Amino acid sequence: MAIFDHMPMGEEGLTEIYAWIDDYVKRNSTIAEKIVLGRSEDDKWDVPAVIITNRSVAEDKKQNAIVTLARHGQERGARVVGPEILEYLASDDAGETRKKQTIVVVPVVNPEGVVLDKFHSSLHGITDHEKKIFGVLCSRFVPDMMIDYHSLGKIDATKYDRGDMEVIIPANTTRWGMDEQIYNHVSGKMVKVCAVAGWPYEIHSLEDLNYYYFGDAKTGRRAHKYMQEKVFLLHIQNFSEHYDFPEKPPQYTNYTNGPAYLKWHTMIFGVETNHWSISPAEGLGESGLLPCQALLDMGNSRFPWEHYSGYPTNLVDGDFRISIRATGKTPGERRVNREKIWKERVNFDILKRVMLDNPEETLVDVGYLGNDVPLDFELSLRMRQNTIKTVTVDGRPVDFDTVKDNCSTYVFIPLSLTKAGLSHITVTHEPFRRKD
Repeated sequence: MAIFDHMPMGEEGLTEIYAWIDDYVKRNSTIAEKIVLGRSEDDKWDVPAVIITNRSVAEDKKQNAIVTLARHGQERGARVVGPEILEYLASDDAGETRKKQTIVVVPVVNPEGVVLDKFHSSLHGITDHEKKIFGVLCSRFVPDMMIDYHSLGKIDATKYDRGDMEVIIPANTTRWGMDEQIYNHVSGKMVKVCAVAGWPYEIHSLEDLNYYYFGDAKTGRRAHKYMQEKVFLLHIQNFSEHYDFPEKPPQYTNYTNGPAYLKWHTMIFGVETNHWSISPAEGLGESGLLPCQALLDMGNSRFPWEHYSGYPTNLVDGDFRISIRATGKTPGERRVNREKIWKERVNFDILKRVMLDNPEETLVDVGYLGNDVPLDFELSLRMRQNTIKTVTVDGRPVDFDTVKDNCSTYVFIPLSLTKAGLSHITVTHEPFRRKD
């Protein structure tokens, strides 16, 4: 049964949502806590966030997932999706998620907009209100994953489809590393989960969104010039904008999670539900919950190319066959390391592997031009060979780790640079033999 079988509207509706949040936290006090991120722009309303987690597990051993909703005041569907996500997170089905993740849900980012039932925000940057809210939020919970919810209506749907579209948006703003492939893989799994339950989501790229905002609504003519690159966010982004971190230089995107990707290589998605074609009583809350549930579930498992379980955010440069990865024994350690090496990604000027005539040896060069040393990270190699014997770095034996997928071996080699230059790695292994 839906948490809200009606659409909360106006000041009364916002009061109803807030009362439900307070009751939720009271009912689930062992796993839930409410904090206030700030006040609305008119200073009439708090902006609450609800933290859900298993408190017996140390914060450093868990990932941080942030779910934000109702940034745009008239996008009504987000109002009922937030409570649905919270109710799921308190259920037995979410026990593993609470153990492995700290989830922060912001049910209403823009309370004044909800009361007015107006957009009351921006498409070209984040507002000063949002900068402060997200600065407070992310200074406490550096996110491994963020998902930002919007909702399409009759009038404010896209210029080309004012029907019943629901969409998942891989919101990464670069094609660095393997992000395009990884985001498509993850969003495809989200769509499948929704489809099984009868909700036909689509995947739209950031380029697709350009059609909505820069095309011709009357003729349906599309803005083709924006198709060439992933420019929807970047060409309107002001790189001098940042979240207003307390006591720190304070960033931006239409989906409010863009700065998290740019700063921490956070995995970020946008979701468009549809409150025009699906009413709360008809399952609007469930349709919005499922993409989030699928993504949270994926955050509990290990992706085939990753060293550790969790969101696939650690490959910051290179490809699956040779790449620079974040290192650390816990999610907290990897968050810190990922931010550092993500900022240094442009300084890895050489990533080269060569298999010579000797079928038992692979040579690798890693070149670094930067100055942010000491710099620790993992070098990852995807190998055809099943058995890896030894690894040396500049002639010195080093420990390494391996994980296998169904057809290859991933080798994870710890590297620690004390100065810029070239590192030479030698990997010895058994000759490649295809499995029968």
